[in-house]
Amino acid sequence: MAISKHGEFPNPKKSPFNFERYQSDLERRMMERLELDSTVKHWMKRHGISIPWIDGQKHQRRYVPDFLVEYTDGRKALIEVKDPSRIDSDDVKRKRKAAEIWCKQRRMEYVIATI
Repeated sequence: MAISKHGEFPNPKKSPFNFERYQSDLERRMMERLELDSTVKHWMKRHGISIPWIDGQKHQRRYVPDFLVEYTDGRKALIEVKDPSRIDSDDVKRKRKAAEIWCKQRRMEYVIATI
């Protein structure tokens, strides 16, 4: 279960920033995982990507994925960290579909990680 824990991840070696902010313990754990993954070249949370999507009431919204990751083989991916209990919610499904289309148009991958 995601614990609502906010904080700063200091001195990441694979991010262009001297710190990154996390909004949950799952995000913090993903930062640690990205730092240790030898296939990850760069990652960032403050990437500026905002993907339009339509909610259940037909309102246009903006979705900011958790991480932008570049791998050593040149692949790029957006990673969203989710508690497994929330993956099947309607809003998560709608955001996922919008993100998958957005990524496909840019030859990127979209990944939902439950850590």
